[in-house]
Amino acid sequence: MTLSLDTLPGLALFSCVVRHGSLTGAAQELGLNRSSVSKQLARFEAQLGAKLLQRTTRKLALTELGERVWQEAQTVAAALGNIDAITDDYRQNVRGRLKVSCSSSLARVHLVPLLPLFSQRYPEVDLLLQLEDRFVDLTTEQVDIAIRVGHLPDSSLVARKLGELQLQLVASPAYLAKHGTPQTPSDLAQHACLYYQNGSRAMNLWTFSGVLGEEQVRVKGPLAMNDACALVDAAIHGLGLLLIDRALLAAPLASGQLLALLPNYQLAVGLPVYAVYPARDWLPAKVTALVEFIVSEFAPRLAAPR
Repeated sequence: MTLSLDTLPGLALFSCVVRHGSLTGAAQELGLNRSSVSKQLARFEAQLGAKLLQRTTRKLALTELGERVWQEAQTVAAALGNIDAITDDYRQNVRGRLKVSCSSSLARVHLVPLLPLFSQRYPEVDLLLQLEDRFVDLTTEQVDIAIRVGHLPDSSLVARKLGELQLQLVASPAYLAKHGTPQTPSDLAQHACLYYQNGSRAMNLWTFSGVLGEEQVRVKGPLAMNDACALVDAAIHGLGLLLIDRALLAAPLASGQLLALLPNYQLAVGLPVYAVYPARDWLPAKVTALVEFIVSEFAPRLAAPR
């Protein structure tokens, strides 16, 4: 005979009877009638193929096997208590390892500066940052939270919008001296443009708004990459015009390595940024803590002028 977890209800009922020393006491605790308790106990004994209790009109007595099963039942009860405590701790206490997926440029500029504050608030959480620009499978790769840029495909994941990256069009003085400075969005079609591309997702449709309304330009150029920081370096070296997260441009704009272009035009839309995590009826406390931290501390950084 091989027992399975299906026998746990019977074991629980048997334990209740032993603790009360009577079928009547067990019936009162379980909200059943005495006859139902007796039948379920008999069914459990039949599953085991042996008597656990000797029943008389006055009392119940454990058989030799019943005594041993009762001892093991207490071990099972202790294990279940431990599982319950572990589960409560997992749900309620902010501790343990958190695996976060984020692009290297987004982490470098927006996320990493906030980590000292997060660690101060939650000293028992260990963060593992997985820095890459691909869309990871959160379930397969056991990622707790991903921070993603751009419009998301439909999925079963929960996505909380954090804000939008503020974009800026720039070029190096050397490039502009050689190729001229564009005055309108339509001029970009005549220039070498650098843009972000990750797999089939090419961000080369640029939309501007001016006094005449919106203008869209499908740009092209000698280089596309899936690393925003490397694109900034390419622009500094004069490979072409670049439309990129303004937060990455503070130093090269301040030093004059790059110059801002089209001052009379605004970007019609920014790039949305989302915190993405698996949909669950409940989340571990550590995941909830990081999500709320990102919403409260990370999101304002995206909107802050630079």
